[in-house]
Amino acid sequence: MTKFVLAVVALCLAPVTQAGTLSVRVERPDWYKTLNQISAWNVVLSGEIDAGAPARVAQALKQVGNDGADVYLNSPGGNLLAGMQLGRVLRDAGVSTHVGNLVPDNENKFAGKAGAKPVPGGCYSACSLAFLGGVYRYVMNGSEYGVHRFSSTVGSTPNDLDTAQVISAAIGNYIKDMDVDPGLFSLMATQGAEGIRVLTKAELTRFNVANNGRKRPEWSIEAIEGGQYLRGVQDTAYGQGKVVFFCAEHRLLMQSFYQIGADKARSVAAGGWYHSLMLDDRTEPLPDPVRTKATGIEIATLFPLTSNQAMAVASSTRSIGHAMQLSREAPTYVGFQVDVPASATQKVGAFIRNCLRP
Repeated sequence: MTKFVLAVVALCLAPVTQAGTLSVRVERPDWYKTLNQISAWNVVLSGEIDAGAPARVAQALKQVGNDGADVYLNSPGGNLLAGMQLGRVLRDAGVSTHVGNLVPDNENKFAGKAGAKPVPGGCYSACSLAFLGGVYRYVMNGSEYGVHRFSSTVGSTPNDLDTAQVISAAIGNYIKDMDVDPGLFSLMATQGAEGIRVLTKAELTRFNVANNGRKRPEWSIEAIEGGQYLRGVQDTAYGQGKVVFFCAEHRLLMQSFYQIGADKARSVAAGGWYHSLMLDDRTEPLPDPVRTKATGIEIATLFPLTSNQAMAVASSTRSIGHAMQLSREAPTYVGFQVDVPASATQKVGAFIRNCLRP
């Protein structure tokens, strides 16, 4: 344990690179975002994270206001405590983070203006913690997310140990606050004395370092007067999707709630849309909803399911969702899917099978 906490404090006290400062570049949405009605600004953070970086980034993000931002990080590391402070600044601002950089896209211009082209980059050591501050986090193909391999070169006096334990606890609490698996902390602290440990794509997903625009889903069985219902909800970069299943005389009803924006919500409520049940990688046509209501940016729809559809839901192992299209053959749809992790499959299946049992 002593060696473990000393390794952690060594990381905090010894930056990976020579002293430098983090550059901050703030850009309004490029023409591609504007045409697609995406309000998020582009922010690029490059270089070493210094002690003053969190304050500079917080000041820069004031320009963004409520429009949101895609923040690109391309950094070798730096001051680890400042990295965590920067991550909290990013989380408070509600931004998305990407490992990479942005360069002008001179090959694709509109009205003579170049767009912004994401390119791979690296985020290591202190940057790896700052990156976790994004609400939605992406590591594009070719980019690297790496954690520092610790060194235990500091002393072992009582003061050293006290400092190490405080910093170790701060890192662990920070990772937990960012809704990242604590296994990441263990990985950070056990990688040897030299170099950078670059996480694989599978590890990025397993530790929830990269959530690719999807927060973790929540599945629960809730009680109401006279019965229970099954509820699945998931926030994504495109809005929140929620699906509720409840019994009515051994028949399964599904109510869908999706934040699709005020205009589309009113359009769906007016009728003329085609609906489908999305289960894992397949779809099942649904009839017209028996009830539809638009409230602000959210559309709520209610469907009775056939026994076969209900059993298909009970057997789903990856995702359950609802799609809305202007025609059955339309190449695009509006809708959502709630992930069904392994920890929830039994709960989902048991609730539905109990509902259908005579």
